[in-house]
Amino acid sequence: MQPLKTATLAALALLCMAAGPPPEDQRMVPGGRGGFVSHGEDGCWLWASGLRAGVEITSASWTGPCPEGPAEGEGRAVITWREDGNERAMIYEGSLRGGKNEGSGRLTITAGKQVRVTQEGMFRDDHFVSGRVEIPEAGIVYEGGWRLTHPNGRGKLVLRGRVIEGNWTNGCLRGPRGWFAFTRPARECEGIDT
Repeated sequence: MQPLKTATLAALALLCMAAGPPPEDQRMVPGGRGGFVSHGEDGCWLWASGLRAGVEITSASWTGPCPEGPAEGEGRAVITWREDGNERAMIYEGSLRGGKNEGSGRLTITAGKQVRVTQEGMFRDDHFVSGRVEIPEAGIVYEGGWRLTHPNGRGKLVLRGRVIEGNWTNGCLRGPRGWFAFTRPARECEGIDT
């Protein structure tokens, strides 16, 4: 059985190496469009977005298969970059489809050795859609629905022990004394299409 495992791993490695770089018009542009970064010159393609202009991607790696370029299936993806002189990373453990986070997974964003944010739950087309978001430094935990960059739908926010729960609309929750906002300024909640 051991030779079969070795042969399978070797075949997967060859598939990943055979992919080549992603087409120029599908590559990520920091500060611009989301797109693929590749694991080495001939490696798997991983989707990345949301990075500021001027950052430098330093590495990308993937532990799963990539039969035709984009990473596929279960594995661990790590993309590292330098921003403001600091090493940062996106670490995703879970399922990828077409190089994008898809299905159940966990995304951790770090700055140096410090965890900045963790999203654990369901992803669709590389977007977190529901589950748990934790921002350790701020003492924030949110559980519930999510849309793009905001809580959306039924959810519960715990902020240093205080619980705020209800039906969120793009980061805004209407309370008895006005709006409560998470991920956006409260002034953006009133009267604006959120």
